[in-house]
Amino acid sequence: MGLAHFNAVDSHREKWEPIHSNLFEVTIILPTVLQSIHPNATHLLLENAKTAKFPAYPDLQSATQKFKYSTRLFVMMPASTSIEDLNITFNLNQNDDYSIFCFKMLKDWYDLGWNNETGTLHYKKNLVGDIIMHLHDKEGKVIRRVTYHNVMMKKFSGMEDVSWDDTTKILELSCDFIADYFEDFYY
Repeated sequence: MGLAHFNAVDSHREKWEPIHSNLFEVTIILPTVLQSIHPNATHLLLENAKTAKFPAYPDLQSATQKFKYSTRLFVMMPASTSIEDLNITFNLNQNDDYSIFCFKMLKDWYDLGWNNETGTLHYKKNLVGDIIMHLHDKEGKVIRRVTYHNVMMKKFSGMEDVSWDDTTKILELSCDFIADYFEDFYY
């Protein structure tokens, strides 16, 4: 290859587009038991998802095999194939009924795992939903889709700290989810 001149680099000469980190959508499908309570949840949560994280592929484990003075290495399965660090941040707004709707929907999901007011618990089949993340280009064409399966709410925070000192801060809700596995589709 010659010098790194723009006419010698395919991505420049062909006018290929960069991938933008702000062109994404998050579709959240609540557990079945909540879908009738919050019929507009998928739409409202999609419109208010502020930040999200695509999965990081887990490190593959390694194993060694020895024969006399030589050591050979082999790549093995990852230690875990589940997802424990899926975080999504949501804008918080109130509607005309004075409901903080994103908080209400996500708190109801959290309550399926453990309701702090009543102490009730539910089976996993009643806790799980799905989260689908789309990365798209400037024209809206999906270039990567990740579907997280059997997603459960683990933690949410963001409405705890309020202060008179900062009059420009707008509250947001940060949610941590776990998932059994994910499917990654890309071109």
